[in-house]
Amino acid sequence: MTRYAKSLRGCLMVVLSSAILLPAPLLAEPASVPAFSATYSVRYGILRGEMKLALEKDNPGYVYRTSLRPKGVVSWLRRGEIRESTSMVPGEGLLRPLDYDSTDTIAKPTRHVQYEFDRSNGRVTGEYKERDVDVPMQAGGQNRISSQVAIMQALQSGIELSELPVFDRGRWRTFHFETIADQVAKTPAGEFETVEVRYSSEGKNKSWSLHCATELGYLPVMIVYREDNKTKSRAVLTEFQIDN
Repeated sequence: MTRYAKSLRGCLMVVLSSAILLPAPLLAEPASVPAFSATYSVRYGILRGEMKLALEKDNPGYVYRTSLRPKGVVSWLRRGEIRESTSMVPGEGLLRPLDYDSTDTIAKPTRHVQYEFDRSNGRVTGEYKERDVDVPMQAGGQNRISSQVAIMQALQSGIELSELPVFDRGRWRTFHFETIADQVAKTPAGEFETVEVRYSSEGKNKSWSLHCATELGYLPVMIVYREDNKTKSRAVLTEFQIDN
């Protein structure tokens, strides 16, 4: 994979890994998440891209799809797209993922990743980098894009954010969170009052901030990635539609 493809894939991981949580004990039924579609302008150093997120209802749960493609002069040199999808259903607590699928045509050769989350057998199985995956399931586990929907649901339901195991790159990782209320995010789609969710993993000099707009059902409107306290990547909302 070229350096550009690696950087763009890293940018998508930054954006889509920025929503990971562990619900506190539930006191009430979690809120229903409205279907939505949203488009973001993504900047990662000199690289530019466009990201799309779409959540569709699929009884009894949802299908969540994401895509990222390069834009601008760099797109003349490197074409392709990164597409990801996951199916989610209600469970004990927040929505839980059934599967995860990713196809990266920016990478050469094309890269495909697939996981199945089988809670009845307590295993995660699939394929990552052409090798088989078969590891134990972890309680409350999400994948890196299902977690984005889960954080919206948790904020809508008033569920405290703490930490969560997330399955990514063929293994489980645990992230730790803090939330900061009453933050303002300015984007091409408008100015929004948000709750900022910050997270990082132990022993890393990397951190993420996810700004979720209260008036949009906690839809993420801005995502910022930092290394050594320096901003490396930013994604901002440019247009959206929410089905109430």
